[in-house]
Amino acid sequence: MENNDRITKQDLEKMYGVNRTTIEVWRKRYGLPLIEISSHSKYIRKDDLIKWEDGMKDKF
Repeated sequence: MENNDRITKQDLEKMYGVNRTTIEVWRKRYGLPLIEISSHSKYIRKDDLIKWEDGMKDKF
């Protein structure tokens, strides 16, 4: 897998215009599949983000 297939938590914040607390709420409440390398390093695979987004469409 190439690095460009990974989106950092900070990139998600910029993409959606939200803060880190919102990303954590999405992770805990809505199952956003972040991969945690350490407490300061989290990312999501692009394909997993697309699947998660598609699944969220059904909830709203």
